[in-house]
Amino acid sequence: MDVGKITLIVFDIDGTLAETDDYYVEKGAVLLRKLLPFVSQETMEKAVRPPVMIGETVLHSFYRLLDLVGLDDFISKAHSSISVKDEYNYREVEGMSQTVEKLSKAYKLGIITSGGYRSTEAFLEKFNLTKFFPYVISAENCKYIKPPPMPMIKIAEMAGVPVENSMLVGDTIFDILCAKRAGAYAAAVKTGFDGER
Repeated sequence: MDVGKITLIVFDIDGTLAETDDYYVEKGAVLLRKLLPFVSQETMEKAVRPPVMIGETVLHSFYRLLDLVGLDDFISKAHSSISVKDEYNYREVEGMSQTVEKLSKAYKLGIITSGGYRSTEAFLEKFNLTKFFPYVISAENCKYIKPPPMPMIKIAEMAGVPVENSMLVGDTIFDILCAKRAGAYAAAVKTGFDGER
């Protein structure tokens, strides 16, 4: 593996650059504590984390099915029409902004997300990252979402980089499969929804 030939690094957002999994775990624990107030927030978060992680994979798989039958555009447009004001209460993954800034000095950077354009824009604006990510693929500007290779191939074309000289960084199996199916490199991070396996 010759990683020295990589010129484009593409990131997933949820669970990779933003702590969306922690957000859902915290919110779920707060809701359940209303039913079980004698259980500590910490204990409740430990109990809530596994269902949140499994739920994300199930929801992504369901969204993938909608994608296959062409109904994902409807869901994406409906989601984009809703205000994203609350959506980017998510925190950044620790050290993310500094890492992105350093990488931008040596690589072209992009984003591939199954989310919509408005939520992606809100994320980039909140953390002052727009200037670092000129190439963005969201659910609204690519026919198929991850795990098919199309998003990776399309973003490499946008950046003018051979897909085999690009790498996708993500937190789920869908990210890794997208990169591998496109003939790109893949890097898995443990900050998000999928575990070691």
